[in-house]
Amino acid sequence: MDSLEKQIEQMRTENTALTTKLKTFEEKTEREKVAFSASLSALNDGFEFIGPYAQATILAYKNAITNIGNAYNSNTGIFTAPVKGVYFFNFVVFNPHAISTGVRLLKNGNFVVAATDNPPNLDTEDTTCNSVSLILEQGDQIYLHLIENRRVYTDMVKRNTFSGHLLFAM
Repeated sequence: MDSLEKQIEQMRTENTALTTKLKTFEEKTEREKVAFSASLSALNDGFEFIGPYAQATILAYKNAITNIGNAYNSNTGIFTAPVKGVYFFNFVVFNPHAISTGVRLLKNGNFVVAATDNPPNLDTEDTTCNSVSLILEQGDQIYLHLIENRRVYTDMVKRNTFSGHLLFAM
C-alpha cells in the first residue's frame, strides 16, 4: 500500500508540473500571435489625396482590416513589436496622375526600405510596393513615412495597404 500511495503522490506532482508548463506555453503562444493589415482609409465612397508635404510625414493607415495582438495602432500608424522575433512587413503605394509617390519604412526612426514611383507617362495610375523581414526587439517601432514632396491617393478600393506579421519569436 505504501508503494502505491508514493506512486500516486509522484503522479500528482508530475501532473501539477505538466499543468504549469502547459499554461506557460499557452500564454507564450497567445502573446506570439501577431498580424495586422490596414488600408490607408476606410472611405466607402469618394477619394482623397494625402500630401504632398514639405517634410516626410508618418502615414496612419486608419482602416485596420486585421489586428491580431493589437500591436498596430491605427491612430498613429505605428506598429510596436510585442515580442522579440523576426517579422515580415509589406506595403503597397498607389497614386494616380502627375505627382510622384513614395513611402519609406522606418524602424525606430531609421530608414530600412522604400517604394517610389515617378509620374506615369503612358498610363494614368501607378502602384509600387516593397517587403522586408526584420529582426525586432520587444518595443521596436515600425512605421511608414510619406516621402517629402510626394503624394498618395486613397479611395474605396483601398489600394494603399500596410501589413505585417510575426514569422517566429526568438
